[in-house]
Amino acid sequence: MSMKNGKLLRINLSTEDIATEKIESNAARSLLGSKGLAAYYLFKELRKGVDPLSPENKLIFMTGPLTGTKAPSSCRFVVCTKSPLTGAWVDSSCGGFWGPELRFAGFDGIIVEGRAKSPVYIHVDDGKASIRDAGFLWGMGTIDTISYLRERHKSDRTVRVATIGPAGERQARLAAIIADMRAAGRGGTGAVMGSKNLKAISVVGHGKIPIADSHKFNELAKEAHKDAKEGSARMAAMGTASIVRLVNSTGGWPTRNFSEGQWDEVAEELAGDMFQNTLWGGGNYVKPCYNCPIRCAHLAVIREGEYAGISDEGPEYETISLFGPNCGIKSREVITVADKMCDNYGIDTISLGNTIGFVMECLGKELISIEDIDGVDLRFGNEAAFLKAVNMAGNVYGNLGRLLANGVKRAAEKIGKGSEKFAMHVKGLEIPAYVPRAGHGHALAYAVADRGACHLRPWLYGAEHFFDKLDPMTPDGKPEAVKQGQQNRALIHSCGLCQFAVTDEMIYDSFLRMINAATGFDYTEEEFWLVGERINNLTRSFNAREGFTSKDDMLPYRSTSEPLPKGLWKGQMIRLGKMLPKYYEICGWNENGVPKKEKLKELGLDFVIVELY
Repeated sequence: MSMKNGKLLRINLSTEDIATEKIESNAARSLLGSKGLAAYYLFKELRKGVDPLSPENKLIFMTGPLTGTKAPSSCRFVVCTKSPLTGAWVDSSCGGFWGPELRFAGFDGIIVEGRAKSPVYIHVDDGKASIRDAGFLWGMGTIDTISYLRERHKSDRTVRVATIGPAGERQARLAAIIADMRAAGRGGTGAVMGSKNLKAISVVGHGKIPIADSHKFNELAKEAHKDAKEGSARMAAMGTASIVRLVNSTGGWPTRNFSEGQWDEVAEELAGDMFQNTLWGGGNYVKPCYNCPIRCAHLAVIREGEYAGISDEGPEYETISLFGPNCGIKSREVITVADKMCDNYGIDTISLGNTIGFVMECLGKELISIEDIDGVDLRFGNEAAFLKAVNMAGNVYGNLGRLLANGVKRAAEKIGKGSEKFAMHVKGLEIPAYVPRAGHGHALAYAVADRGACHLRPWLYGAEHFFDKLDPMTPDGKPEAVKQGQQNRALIHSCGLCQFAVTDEMIYDSFLRMINAATGFDYTEEEFWLVGERINNLTRSFNAREGFTSKDDMLPYRSTSEPLPKGLWKGQMIRLGKMLPKYYEICGWNENGVPKKEKLKELGLDFVIVELY
């Protein structure tokens, strides 16, 4: 379906106005869908300096032109807003079934405005939408909310629900949006949803997605499914946990608040095959997303011991690593329990695991006392204290809960005493589960990503350590690799695809042809490349308008000034100063990291020039 013929729902919760509008065709052609289109609407409609938790902020749910089609892993949608965690642009991608269902219901996106007077939820059903009372849902966890709304709107199809839990209701800045137990986790999107008194959006649809050339599209999709399956056996059996041993062996596994990069003993306990053999039923307990040939997600079932009877969709590599070695936790069962708690509370496991590790280090260094954190002995490896901290953060209660629920940057500001030197974030977004000191390319990607520290924009760790394409210990060639990778990822996200089904080579080959068959746009490869560049310049411009410059493209002190004490990369630090100027130059940005007028004009982003210059 060409997004030029697509439809948006615009819902103002303050006035209770609901309107349907066509997507602007020029924007669809130049920015494709999903992240790209959301960036267009958010930049144009949000004034500079808006408080992210005020009614003036907007919350945009957007699909891509391949979401819900026969393309492999065409399950993704994004949630975009001004982040309450960072004050910058944030888009958080989510899989599962909610995005496809929205398109089956006749809409490509939803723009939520204003703030309801009391808790509400939105129900979308085959081209119609309504705002309904959610007072009886307020306070529920995401699991019960999803179950209740599925039963209330029972249909011949499964009703799909995106919701917040207690963390979002209480506007914790780490709050996530949970869509059928998949998470739009990063940047505090759940806090924005909570600030609008919006508990959930339930969706059911029976429509079909029009395709410009269905015969050609179906042939291409069939081939793409075959390609996506090739080499995916490890992912199918172990999911993202399949790389635990690899990352540890390459010295980039975050250990005790990123102070180290290897912990062999724990890597053996938390490796993917150990989860596969003990909690994932030999890899048979699969929970795939819509139309996925890889089927990497698993259901963990604890059958014995203290936590017997608990099941969880996960955990994945990031959660395993940041709840595991980063917090000194060695138990698969404890990590699984914590993951399920976070899903139910609606809180980001990446950011929370990072922040807990930071507070553990602060306690160990006696920068805070146990009394300061409600008597919880939150030290590395204390499993009971760790689970209590997760519970307090998810419910945002007590000194400890509030400290954790609002992220590591604010925790460091509150604690002080030099703790900011080991607060592991970029632009306020917590660093994910790869130690920056283990590779210059991945470190640069963290520093310049539009939403703050992000391991996916691009995932250069693989190129530096797994595929032998780049030398991790040199800055040479990294600016070029980051720029190209960012543009590739922007395209993948804006198509509505899961990145696991698409290589960088495939995006300009089979998936470009699928996009043309689906939309009728007939992009050339060069034009398609420019779409990715246009999206990255637009989100960069959003941040520049909010006051972000080169001074914000920085890594924590620990990464640039504190050598790794041991392991494969002992003594290693990151030298951003050699990479940033080159990166800005090849992007067409000035020395402050702001897109130049000439670059914006070249990309057809004239409306941005008026705002920036």
